[in-house]
Amino acid sequence: MNKKWLAIILAIALTGCNKGNLELPPPAGGTEAITVAIKQNSPGHAISPDFEGLSYETGIFDDNTDFLNENNTVLIQLIKNLGPGILRIGGNSSDEVEWTGAARSATTPARALTTTDIDHLAAFSKAIGWPVLFGLNLGKYNPDTAAREALYVSKTLKSNLYTLQSGNEPDGFKVRARPSNYVFADFQREWNNYFWAVKKLAPDVKFSGPDVVPFDPYWVNAFAISEHNNVHLIDSHYYAVGTASNPVITYQNILTPDPKLDNYLVQLHDIASKYRLPYRISECNSVSSGGRPGVSDTFASALWALDFMWNVAENDGQGVNFHGGSPRFIYTPITMENGTVTARPEYYAMLAFKYGVNNAKLIPATIFNPRDFNNCSTYACANADGSYAVTLINKDNSVNYAFTVQLDKTASAIQVYRLLAPTITSTTGTIFAGSTVNSDGSFTPSTIEEKNINSKTFTVTVPAGSAALVIVK
Repeated sequence: MNKKWLAIILAIALTGCNKGNLELPPPAGGTEAITVAIKQNSPGHAISPDFEGLSYETGIFDDNTDFLNENNTVLIQLIKNLGPGILRIGGNSSDEVEWTGAARSATTPARALTTTDIDHLAAFSKAIGWPVLFGLNLGKYNPDTAAREALYVSKTLKSNLYTLQSGNEPDGFKVRARPSNYVFADFQREWNNYFWAVKKLAPDVKFSGPDVVPFDPYWVNAFAISEHNNVHLIDSHYYAVGTASNPVITYQNILTPDPKLDNYLVQLHDIASKYRLPYRISECNSVSSGGRPGVSDTFASALWALDFMWNVAENDGQGVNFHGGSPRFIYTPITMENGTVTARPEYYAMLAFKYGVNNAKLIPATIFNPRDFNNCSTYACANADGSYAVTLINKDNSVNYAFTVQLDKTASAIQVYRLLAPTITSTTGTIFAGSTVNSDGSFTPSTIEEKNINSKTFTVTVPAGSAALVIVK
């Protein structure tokens, strides 16, 4: 999308017309028509109110004590903008950073986690209103130390401790933390030793697991079979492509539908639901191993993230936690460099999801066209306030799509919130509803296209490389 086209969109303010089309000036690249049927009379499962989440490395307390800190008011506001959610502390460093049980001081060694860090985490969690999914160090196996750490975490976070998890991607331990013959039975024994050691000191805490690498249903299933009575949540990871060092990865790779994703989510859902447990993608992002420049930090990552969240929601996932935090992570939704907190493109996708979901239930949104449109996605939900939200995503970089939406019920009006950037590879300039976040972290939509329709049909044109949220009233 060029800057001229962006300026045209931002200038639009349509109201009071009977025709059900949001007509835009003809953009370069041509426009293709797509028909979408929204089945308002067929509500499905509810979307979890704490669906959105962020994931941070335990090592961030060692790297930057000012980040997850109650005095970081800009970060606090950015997270509060997203509504309810879950904050996850874990990642590879959770199996490296060691609990000291003492306050942080000038003599605190590197790769250490202190009581000071947990105190700040508790105050930060309270400020944002998000409970914490906290990872214990299983890499450096020590049940007694883990139990003492869990006791301090539970006493300090209190009701803001969501669950504990033991180990990060333990199915990969055989290449980094254990002998090469390490198998699930070994993990199960170690996990149970941690579980009972913690329960002895903090009997009321809840656990989740197994927090494994993407596409490892064997470990997830084996864990659910053996530990379903001991956990509150089944969790696993997902990265669209990887690793970041692969030079052939481009933004087009993350926007191309992953043929394995739907089956993976179905497997997670089936395993968890068998034991009446929710499942969550507790760590995820676009490109594994920290993200790839020119991909994970571009507007393409926002389109990918918005599509991915809805895909997980459609498959009855409890939510997702986008991994990040450190400036060295290219894919982080929010970064802090030299004391300045900045929202990156992926954060705006989280805003777009939040503004479309209000105690909602999924409803079917089906594309009816003679050919397969792999570069676009449509999702819909019924909100508790009686409105409906339709999300239209155009991942094509050259073709504009005119979505004609067919409803079961007559709508009186629609509002359109657009997710845009100068180009699909832009690393800056992302806007949602005509706005960027303010320097204090606050966000207020400024450009909402409104139209009275009194119809069961309306058309919204979504330019190449952009997305639109349509609120139907």
